[in-house]
Amino acid sequence: MLYLGGVDEAGRGPVLGPMVMSIVAITDKQRQLLNKSGVKDSKVLTPLKRTKLARVIKDQCAQVTIKVSPQEIDKALRDEESSLNELEAKTTAKLISRISKQVDCKEVMLDLPSRNKEQYLSSIQKYLPHALRDITLYAEFKADANHVEVAAASIIAKVARDASIRSYEKRLNLHLGSGYPSDPYTVAALEKHFDILKKEKLIRLEWKTVKALLEKRSQSTLGNF
Repeated sequence: MLYLGGVDEAGRGPVLGPMVMSIVAITDKQRQLLNKSGVKDSKVLTPLKRTKLARVIKDQCAQVTIKVSPQEIDKALRDEESSLNELEAKTTAKLISRISKQVDCKEVMLDLPSRNKEQYLSSIQKYLPHALRDITLYAEFKADANHVEVAAASIIAKVARDASIRSYEKRLNLHLGSGYPSDPYTVAALEKHFDILKKEKLIRLEWKTVKALLEKRSQSTLGNF
């Protein structure tokens, strides 16, 4: 039986927490089931609907999820020979390798994070084991809106990332918001609890938001002398 895989991420842009990447592999029959169940791009679904659909996807489909830590993201951004796109490509190759141990996945559709599709696909191929380089890779912008297997992956990734943030909130008794730099709750958490969040390894230190905050704190400290 042949499967088509879909890959997507959640949390590429936040300043707090991991980036989560998932792959979901489906048959034609499972595609019909996911469409009938209402699987769509996670961004157009309510949190409750995402959670319910995630259970359906996990129950019916082969899937793998990888959490990429803030430290891995910072390392990729500091490396002159790497980037966030390169890190995504490397993680995508890991997802494909792991799902291939479960099912015979001959084609994979990717939500494209880069303007240079050919370069991005080439990067993924580079990281794949030789035995898997005959898998056909496709990539599109907004693939999560156009392909149900990618939409399913977006749901799994989003639910996993949200659960990760909520677990930190519960353990630290802090309100972290969504983790995005545009979220006032996230910005407030960074300003008030920076040292705690840094100790918990939740902060992406290479983000402009963090660098601006550290510069502000440095100037404030110097102003006290």
